[in-house]
Amino acid sequence: MTTGLVVRGGAVLAGAVASAVVVVDRDEHGRREACGLGAVTSLPLLDALMCLPPGVAVRAVDLGDRVAGELRSAPSGCVEWLPGPELAVRRVAVPAVDINAVVVEAGRWADGLRRAAAFGAVAPRVVLLDRARVPADRLWEADAAGTGVWAREPDGSVREVVAPAAFVRRYVKPAGWRFRERAYGAWLRARLL
Repeated sequence: MTTGLVVRGGAVLAGAVASAVVVVDRDEHGRREACGLGAVTSLPLLDALMCLPPGVAVRAVDLGDRVAGELRSAPSGCVEWLPGPELAVRRVAVPAVDINAVVVEAGRWADGLRRAAAFGAVAPRVVLLDRARVPADRLWEADAAGTGVWAREPDGSVREVVAPAAFVRRYVKPAGWRFRERAYGAWLRARLL
């Protein structure tokens, strides 16, 4: 089974909402906490940040007006501006969490599979059903879709029935980074409760 912290409502993508099993990057979280930076969810800002390799200084004149403008307005803790003969900028922000699984709780089998499919491009996904609702004769559908199935036992424990397919991040896009930032924001809010 997947390890990490379960954050209810931590997986948000294109209107779909589910729980996320997150692993927090303690170094990045500590760095952000020290400078007062929470979740970064602005898609234009994340797009600009992705123009910079993490930790590498890039000359400001090489950025272009749009990227430079986004980076100049970035909250403290996203980038460092490096004065010198040529002004340069270095990205310090990296995703603060990784998502080991998206968990869709469903009352009906078909609804769970459909809702889980929305997260296929960004994370491994699992449908969580009550044990009595796991249709043993239809588990092949989940396996074929790469979706895991977990069953909640009467005592509240959870048992893996079908393992989710191994997730391979095929490309990195600002929307994928925002997906992780939203999960980080949900984790931050859950810690305050």
